[in-house]
Amino acid sequence: MSAQQPGRTLVVRVLAAVLIALVPVIVLSLSTWSAATGLLVLGIIPTLSAAAGGPRAMAVAASGSVATALVAVLVANTGPLTPWLGTALVVVLSLATGALAVRGLHPVGAATISFAAYVLVDPSSAIDVLDASLPAWGSAGLVAGGVLLGCLWAIAAVALLLRGVRLPTPAVTATLPYGVLLAVLCGLFTLVCVLWFTGTNAWWAVMTVAVILQPTQGETRTKLRGRIAGTVAGCTAAALVVLLLPSVFVSVLLGVLASLASVVLLLSGAAYWKYSLAVTVTVMLLTFEHDEVFAGDVQRIIVTLIAAAVTAAAVWLATASGKLRT
Repeated sequence: MSAQQPGRTLVVRVLAAVLIALVPVIVLSLSTWSAATGLLVLGIIPTLSAAAGGPRAMAVAASGSVATALVAVLVANTGPLTPWLGTALVVVLSLATGALAVRGLHPVGAATISFAAYVLVDPSSAIDVLDASLPAWGSAGLVAGGVLLGCLWAIAAVALLLRGVRLPTPAVTATLPYGVLLAVLCGLFTLVCVLWFTGTNAWWAVMTVAVILQPTQGETRTKLRGRIAGTVAGCTAAALVVLLLPSVFVSVLLGVLASLASVVLLLSGAAYWKYSLAVTVTVMLLTFEHDEVFAGDVQRIIVTLIAAAVTAAAVWLATASGKLRT
């Protein structure tokens, strides 16, 4: 009993910290600016992903998110240069994520890549929703400022409720050319999405690659299978929620509960597909308008399957070429 109590106390503290960190998201999703909820969620996820390292690590992750928001919005306003500059930004972030793998912090980099792709591919979510009349620098400053406030709130919540707690972040020994593969795949998907699918949810392809691809082949295989299963199950669950419980407030509440469930599943070491299911429900219920969830479900499943297939093929080729060289 005494051995289990500290673990239970820690889970309660983590859940409380995450719930408080999500307060701005809840308030925003219920306001007239609810369309900007996805922007805030993706902006603070890198900071929350660094919570295991404490407030200092979270501050570094927050700085990366704010800088990424600023640069990505400016790049999204460069007209014909946007596809190339946007791809360059994602490639740089991917290579930096590869360098973080040796410290076990690559999930922070993957979340930052996803955030950049969101702003680049669907800039209306970051600009028009807030104030389309602002100049590029004004929009960039507004978005970066909003992300900064959200990150500071999250850091304060973690610092208050998880003071002195350090969760393990094991170093990873890569068996794949992780950083290079990440840069190539995320860069190519970003280029394709910005060139031909601007203003859509095609950026999910970049996010899928960033989340699925891991430093080792075994981890990548596990993430790939879990991502597909969790996405299909999560989209189905979100559709049932909208169909059976048409209240917007109830959907937001269930989205927040799904977010908390994802934390429990992550801490308990549950199968990745369960975590992916909870995250998918969170995204679908908190970042989509109520009447757009069904269409979003279909899009998410299709994009996930395409990106997963391309990632699997790239890993197979990298592994096969490595064996041939050996």
